[in-house]
Amino acid sequence: MTHRKLPEGAYAALEGLQGQAKAAMAMLPGQDKAQAREALRAAQAKMAENEEWTRKIVKALTAGDGATTVETVDATWLERTFAETAN
Repeated sequence: MTHRKLPEGAYAALEGLQGQAKAAMAMLPGQDKAQAREALRAAQAKMAENEEWTRKIVKALTAGDGATTVETVDATWLERTFAETAN
């Protein structure tokens, strides 16, 4: 088991944001919209359960360089970005 440096809500919020992005892409023509809507509901529920972290992550992404997106970040980015403020 890996040692996580942040509260579990931070990782869950990131998963929710990434799930929302995937679900949005699945809404494109030719995709299974019912499955995409279900994935979107699940992602948004995860984000809502961890609203504070969701807001922090979105704020960090929008304040960034524009090359870093919700699709390109991972747990390492999350920890590097927020480890100092988590204590």
